Amino acid sequence: MKKFAIYIVSMLIVSAITIYLLNSFGGGIDWARIVQFFFYEWWGIIGLLSLLGSWMADAGVIYLLTRKGSEEHFGFFKSLKTTIIGAFFGMITPSYSGGQPMQLVYMSKSGISLGVSTSVMVLRFVVEQSALEVMAIMGLPLALRLMHKVPAVVSLAFVGFSISSGMIVFLVLFSINRKVYNKIFGLFKWAVALFRFSKRLRPKIDGFLEKIDREIAEYAQSAKTLNKDPLLLISTFSLGFLSNFLSFVTVYSAIVSIGVLKNTLSSLFDVISVQSLATMIIYFSPTPGASGVAEGGFYLFFSPIVPREYLGTVTLEWRALTYFIPLAIGFIVVFFESLKHMKGNRKKEEA
Repeated sequence: MKKFAIYIVSMLIVSAITIYLLNSFGGGIDWARIVQFFFYEWWGIIGLLSLLGSWMADAGVIYLLTRKGSEEHFGFFKSLKTTIIGAFFGMITPSYSGGQPMQLVYMSKSGISLGVSTSVMVLRFVVEQSALEVMAIMGLPLALRLMHKVPAVVSLAFVGFSISSGMIVFLVLFSINRKVYNKIFGLFKWAVALFRFSKRLRPKIDGFLEKIDREIAEYAQSAKTLNKDPLLLISTFSLGFLSNFLSFVTVYSAIVSIGVLKNTLSSLFDVISVQSLATMIIYFSPTPGASGVAEGGFYLFFSPIVPREYLGTVTLEWRALTYFIPLAIGFIVVFFESLKHMKGNRKKEEA
């Protein structure tokens, strides 16, 4: 709870500083324009629908993988809540690191074993991050041409691709290579076994190690089942591509709404090409939910497209669509899921 509070406070401080900087040096923030975008324009609705569509496509990936990899029923609505919970905790932890662990917790409480849910989340990351890389590679020539005046854009692109590709390769090996995941799980078991010196903890540790062995076996079986189905991999990759695409439409809706770009396919490809490259870098930001880095990256990457007097306003519109609104929705979902879990525990105790 203490760490959670620290993340929230850090996020609020960074967000407040970022808004101040955007207002002071980013051409100012037109608050009336932001209100108009969300309450009086179709582009605001399109942005919100794109956010929902992106979540639903991601939920589709989780649903398909879980249905194939587990014998337990895990419906689409639960998959959607898994997506929202992951987004919420990703937004309040550095480098989005808290999202997947909390998704595993939610899935395990819903009856999916830790081994199966781990294999699902690993493959989900691989297919969606691979889809993002494909989009970024396809749009790279156009993005570099649009951002030729942005300093160090080639270096930033190289760093983003390197980190992303390294994680994909590692997780692919972790998913399909028995030696790799046995080694990693073996190191974890070794670390846990060190606490056997305590007579009080020894019985619990032995039971915990046995449970780990069972989860490893379930992980191995689930990963084997998921990775040998080419139709499943193609379907989930396509949904991952769609999820990323719809996420980038939120950027397009914010920019087009101010009238600096015409609503054309050419403009859409321009925005998606730049944003896919920016996302490759922003995703690995060390701040909670990429606060500060996301806004700074957006300002940097889109400065050749959006006039300076609109940059602060557009940046905040996009950030509201992709951060503040999802954060509020995620908080509501997590709050009610926590209440449901507490009621369930209370009933078990009474029984």
